[in-house]
Amino acid sequence: MLVIPILALFGVFGESEAHARARSTSLEMIVSYPSRMHYRQVQSLQVTVRNLASTVADTVKVAFDTSYISRFTGVRFDPSPRTAYVVDLTDVKPSESRLVSVELEGQVFGSQRSAVVARHGTDSAMVHLRTLVFP
Repeated sequence: MLVIPILALFGVFGESEAHARARSTSLEMIVSYPSRMHYRQVQSLQVTVRNLASTVADTVKVAFDTSYISRFTGVRFDPSPRTAYVVDLTDVKPSESRLVSVELEGQVFGSQRSAVVARHGTDSAMVHLRTLVFP
């Protein structure tokens, strides 16, 4: 019984943020996401995509796993997705970075695993993430 209060004192049950990075031939993706959050707590997931190519990327698609997003409520994307959880970033210049921000409110308890994929043509970068939602 004494273990739970001690773990709480060390912040084991508090919210935290994690960062992940992926790189491909023409894309770099940096993702900041909630690794731990509480039920009904609102947190941000942010994806920064950078064009590493020497040419303009006409469309970079940033896709979020439907099973992950559906475990949250009050989900808001900026910019808005054109199709289910796929955001199109258009005319991304060489070395230019674009941000996709997603607001999430914890809805389903437990560990939620996912992947975020940025794709331009046949090239893609993928980041795996895991969010633990506490009661």
